[in-house]
Amino acid sequence: MEPKDYKAELRKKAVQLIDRMPDRLDPLDKETIQNLFHELQVHQVELEIQNEELRNIQSTLEANRVRYASLFDNAPVGYVILDQFGIIKQFNSSFSRMIEESGNLKRRLPFADLLSRDSASAFRARYKAFCKNPSGKTMQVRLGSEDNGYRELLLETSAHTHLYGDLDNTCDELLISVTDITEITQTKKDLEQSLILARERENELNAFLEGARVVLEQPDFEAAAKEVFRICAELIGCKSGYVALLSGNGEENDVLFLEDGGLPCTVDPDLPMPVRGLREQAYATNSTVYENDFQGSEWTKFIPEGHVTLENVLFAPLVMYNRTVGIIGLANKAGGFTDHDAQLAHGFGELTAIGLRNSRNLDLRDKTEKKNRELIEELQQALANIKQLKGLVPICAKCKKIRDDKGYWNILESYIESHSNAEFSHGLCPECSDELYGDKDWFSQAAENTRDSD
Repeated sequence: MEPKDYKAELRKKAVQLIDRMPDRLDPLDKETIQNLFHELQVHQVELEIQNEELRNIQSTLEANRVRYASLFDNAPVGYVILDQFGIIKQFNSSFSRMIEESGNLKRRLPFADLLSRDSASAFRARYKAFCKNPSGKTMQVRLGSEDNGYRELLLETSAHTHLYGDLDNTCDELLISVTDITEITQTKKDLEQSLILARERENELNAFLEGARVVLEQPDFEAAAKEVFRICAELIGCKSGYVALLSGNGEENDVLFLEDGGLPCTVDPDLPMPVRGLREQAYATNSTVYENDFQGSEWTKFIPEGHVTLENVLFAPLVMYNRTVGIIGLANKAGGFTDHDAQLAHGFGELTAIGLRNSRNLDLRDKTEKKNRELIEELQQALANIKQLKGLVPICAKCKKIRDDKGYWNILESYIESHSNAEFSHGLCPECSDELYGDKDWFSQAAENTRDSD
């Protein structure tokens, strides 16, 4: 209403009131009337000032109301006002955007109907406690459905009107601030999953370090292979398995040891284990293979009667110089094997192959050392025999034969040749040559003898 219209309306009402009042001006003198008129004028000015102040206050209140409404509606978090029965009375735009389908959000709708089934039950169960003492109460709920997807929300409650009943001390309206924590919750889950994976990788690394330590410290390959198998099976989660080496003919597996996992097995342990079936693929490709539906696979035809029941199997090769020389077999893992299990088993297969190579190198070293020791002993014995020539040698004073350790007399040349590397070339010294042939030397006489014989 405009100020002029407002004044006109007030004047009209004032005239009507005066007309209904009895005439009290006749007994008044002129001075009294002037005083009254002055008072009326002053009062009129006061009323106009008050009226102006009221209009200013009303304008301020209207601006504050608009500002409050804007703050409520455009707040970065959702606001919902519920009555004492949990029915929605008011909500802001932020909450409307949270539910994606704002057409389903309306007043007089139970707030719990917007939540998932499990969250709705929990919210209804705690609503009375919220109303009884709302300040500082929080609750995490899920909004939406399985078909449309869920959003994680954090609810914080407070009393809206602060009007409490006398008997049950409950508020008549509940203000709930709703914060979308979907990304925070997902980030928390991702961090928890990353922590789990990090711990798993740490366990795997510790297992490989333990296996490497066994391979380096255990000289007996069979004992090392058994310990590496135990570490591998425990890490992957298997109950049954074995370690075998390829036989000399390359057609069978020679089992080092077998772990049946406590399951019954009546197979003759002396039966051969041919390289065939899924095992053959591991040998042919130098790679780890596995089958999670072993009972429904074609490989069951190779299983002998009385064998341990195999739900799933995995074979990891022992590769040396690009050739599979053995295999690690694992079986009966709960839930089946994964590609990651295959990678782990392949790593333990490589560790076992290193242990096998080290074992064979140690065997070769021992054989070489044995041969070297034997050769050294022979050389020492020969050296000892050669040194005997430097000692006291029994020799005949006339025929110059030498007596050996067994008491036999040997020609001088034969004895020396058998006790050293020396060889004899026979000839005549000048004195003997003169004695036998006179003035002619031995070579001339030998030449003449040769011509005579011709």
